[in-house]
Amino acid sequence: MTLLVDLNGVGNTYRLCFVRAPWAYLTRIDLDLQCGDAWDKAPYQSHAQLPYAASPDQILKVAFDGPLFPPEAGRNGHARSVLELNAGTWPWLRTEGYFHGPQIHIMAGVTLRKFNELVALAGGSVYAPIGWGELPGVPAHLA
Repeated sequence: MTLLVDLNGVGNTYRLCFVRAPWAYLTRIDLDLQCGDAWDKAPYQSHAQLPYAASPDQILKVAFDGPLFPPEAGRNGHARSVLELNAGTWPWLRTEGYFHGPQIHIMAGVTLRKFNELVALAGGSVYAPIGWGELPGVPAHLA
């Protein structure tokens, strides 16, 4: 059984700021204001901690799957810090050229709606959290 979620209320509110597979973290605030411990150290996967949240609705954590490589993996993979990734120097997630279809790059700052579209285009899925209806801006009929 599949439950589809209407992103109209928040699809453009949250933006990608951190990935630790299988989780993607999206924030409601500007990327240059979002931070976490050791975000300046590379490789991020060894040093960086999860993003800070000053309020319960600041960070949205979603699960994802699919043939997507993190920055350090695959061809041309390289150790990077969260600050480098959030500055747009390299995608948080990407497909490699040998997959069928267009090469996908999921950059920091993409909206939840665009993140969902790009993961689906790569052949994966995004999973909304339990309690989705408690998020601000979600229509009452979905709560």
